[in-house]
Amino acid sequence: MDELGHVLREARETKGLTLAQVEEQTRINRRFLEALENGDYQALPTPVHVRGFLRNYARFLGLDPQPLLERYELVKEHVVETAVSPTPSDLLPQKPLPLRDDQPFFDPVNYEVADGQQRDPQSVLRLFIILALIATLVLVASRAFSLFSSEDNTSALTDGINDVLQNLTNGDAVDQATPDGAEEVDPLAPTEDAILNTSRNDFGAANPTPTPTRPPLPATMDTINLRLDITERTWMEVTVDGDVRFSGIAKRGDVYEWTAESEVTLLTGNAFGIVATINEVELGRLGGFQEAREEVWRTTE
Repeated sequence: MDELGHVLREARETKGLTLAQVEEQTRINRRFLEALENGDYQALPTPVHVRGFLRNYARFLGLDPQPLLERYELVKEHVVETAVSPTPSDLLPQKPLPLRDDQPFFDPVNYEVADGQQRDPQSVLRLFIILALIATLVLVASRAFSLFSSEDNTSALTDGINDVLQNLTNGDAVDQATPDGAEEVDPLAPTEDAILNTSRNDFGAANPTPTPTRPPLPATMDTINLRLDITERTWMEVTVDGDVRFSGIAKRGDVYEWTAESEVTLLTGNAFGIVATINEVELGRLGGFQEAREEVWRTTE
């Protein structure tokens, strides 16, 4: 047990409370309370949850949460460095899977493959096309230094290329002529329909980002009227004036409203799924997709 957990446990035992009683009054899961008292911070989901539970637990016990939060920040780095990753042996099943008598067995040694007897016709065709392109490039390079001033030489070169392609692909001769005034089309050039604009290619539509700025809140707030519209499934915990009003999974379509006299604290594991409105001022989404976030709003004195 570290110093922080010792302070929490001693304060609880001084008040004569059990963990079950604290869980009933604070609505914090008992195993999270035990983790705080034992200094086992890895048992809690995220550092944001640790700070939220620690603040609420300290206030319930009548302690000042600020020194405890500062103490946690000092030991947090040490907890991360000493975390032990599981070894490959830990990930393997403890017992091998049983073999069934009716289970088919595949023996790759006894599987005969007739190498070279069957070939994919498409592969052979692609090979011929590649050879034809190579032959064409060689032919063009060999004639690059000569001047094709006469129409007969140009026609002869075109007919020769058509004959090569026809012999290799067993197809009809390629018509190289184009109508007068028409533009030649490069068969290798991409067309406008080559890349379709689908929703899977549009990453911005799948994971929209929240607006970086929020509208300002009223300069004077005697009370805080909070409204939360849930647009995506998310875990959250809401503390109103030191009392935990909600801690759990909020589902899409849920709407929550509270009124605070001094302070509201919100912890969430998916800030993108919450749209907050304070005193009829819509703040929008609180953060990005699957972003853990802590929000604190206070009244003006």
